[in-house]
Amino acid sequence: MGTYLTKGETFATGNTVTAAKLNNLVDNATVTAGSIGSTELANAAVTADKISTASPQPVTTGTIRANAVSNAKLAAMGSQTVKVRATNSTGDASDLAMIGGSSNGSSKMLVGTSDSINAVVADEFKLVNSSDADVTNNTAAKLRLHTTAITGQTDLTSGSPVSDPANDRLLLYDQSATSLVKISPRHLIGSQTATSSLSGSVTISTTAEATRTGTTSASAVLGAAVGSPMLAKAWAKFSHDGSNFSWGTNRTFNIDQSSCTHSNSGGSNHIFTIAFDEDMPSTNYIIVGSAFGGTGIPLFPYLVTPAVGSFTIKFLSTTSSSLLPDTEANIVVYSLGS
Repeated sequence: MGTYLTKGETFATGNTVTAAKLNNLVDNATVTAGSIGSTELANAAVTADKISTASPQPVTTGTIRANAVSNAKLAAMGSQTVKVRATNSTGDASDLAMIGGSSNGSSKMLVGTSDSINAVVADEFKLVNSSDADVTNNTAAKLRLHTTAITGQTDLTSGSPVSDPANDRLLLYDQSATSLVKISPRHLIGSQTATSSLSGSVTISTTAEATRTGTTSASAVLGAAVGSPMLAKAWAKFSHDGSNFSWGTNRTFNIDQSSCTHSNSGGSNHIFTIAFDEDMPSTNYIIVGSAFGGTGIPLFPYLVTPAVGSFTIKFLSTTSSSLLPDTEANIVVYSLGS
């Protein structure tokens, strides 16, 4: 019977052939084990009721081809559910309902706890689409902080920084009240006053405060408006031998040494032009100083012509002679305002 069948009766030479043996030849024949393979079976020849359910079962994880079971072959799931093992134990998966989002603030998020996976309501968040418009359906593309999460959030607008410093507000957690409060940046900064040992906010001193000692707050600083007339705008210490200036090292401030000149119209009429590095705001300034010339003769500076970029000066003796400050000259410039 070839490869596929094992005979029910085997005859040898000299055996008597009987009707019973002939019947056994066919009736007791069996299919040879392993002789029927996939090529011997016709398409759709094996139906579901022909697959054994007895142990050991023929269909197991190891006998299913990878990617052979599609989503369509899985058991139907409930609307808006996810398949998870939600409990803190080994076992079958279950369908966890995620239905929510009928209104913004009722959306659900999947979170893991210490012993489970839960679908929790994210009431402090809302869904928006790709254009940042509020949505509650499948067009949702982003998760945003809900307008109800922070009181007054709807009043927040995008604009230039500190567009209204008197009324702008910051959100701050108040430890004493254990709650969020709003405060203006001005009041927040002003509440942290600087001291001699702690940084913080400062105030600009008034003229009265700047001219007194012992009564000024430690947080008051000298501002430009008050301090400018009080501070020297330029100063220099030099000498001149009739031909050249001698400036020394670190003996000038706001003086353009290379542009300073000397002239003598004859006799003892020495005139000096002193140039500034940075111009004065106006010609409303004064010169104070002292000088010595000749054999230690005391001289005093006399402002001839003030200009914003320079000034001309003479050094006069007690006899009104204009002498060279060949020993030493000291001058300080104070601006009286714009």
